[in-house]
Amino acid sequence: MKVVRFTTEGLINSFRVPQTSTHQLTYLAPTKTNIVGMISSIMGKGEDYYYQLLKNIKVGIIPVEIDSLFTDAWTFRKWKDAGSGRDILKREKLYKTKYVIYISCDDDLRAEIFDSLKNPLRIPSLGMDDELVLIRGVEEIEMEKVESDRVHSIFQFCEEMSFTPIFGEFKGMQIFPPRIATINLDFNTKKVPRKPEKFIQIVEFAGLYCELDSKKMFFVDQEKKYNVEML
Repeated sequence: MKVVRFTTEGLINSFRVPQTSTHQLTYLAPTKTNIVGMISSIMGKGEDYYYQLLKNIKVGIIPVEIDSLFTDAWTFRKWKDAGSGRDILKREKLYKTKYVIYISCDDDLRAEIFDSLKNPLRIPSLGMDDELVLIRGVEEIEMEKVESDRVHSIFQFCEEMSFTPIFGEFKGMQIFPPRIATINLDFNTKKVPRKPEKFIQIVEFAGLYCELDSKKMFFVDQEKKYNVEML
């Protein structure tokens, strides 16, 4: 299978976990919805195209580097008079991030995405609008399916699954042990405001890889020796 592989590098990024308001938590890595938003933007497309693209591509994500996680606090205006019309919002943020991202889709769309990553029509941001990233190492590569109990990417968690974190593969970086989080892969746009749907649980981590209790099918990046699950 042919895929587009590229790397993003950011100084400060935050990938908000839904249902967190006054203290907004972050995922450790961008979700599929974050990545599709960035790609839609650099392609010069609008919101309708974004929802279409969500259905037409699959994404694999490997956190290569996260220097640290911190909490920022800032004030915002609100409608109520209490507190002089202001309140404080806390937001988790990630410092110095680097991710390897894989995109699979049909040939024509893959060629269009490849060109946009090489020649973006808008400044690429990942997370909020001002959270800019550098896009590097854009390539088309071949990936083959393999059966393995070792996974280097963010992967889907299933009931009764167990896994063991293995340290030492990513040397010299901060370690973030595995944790289970819930993400959505699509939106119901027939209602206003839009409603997230197609929820799955994922295992996210950084600075390590995981060994599963049983083998699964992954796509292998032979050059980097990564086993990747495409979501």
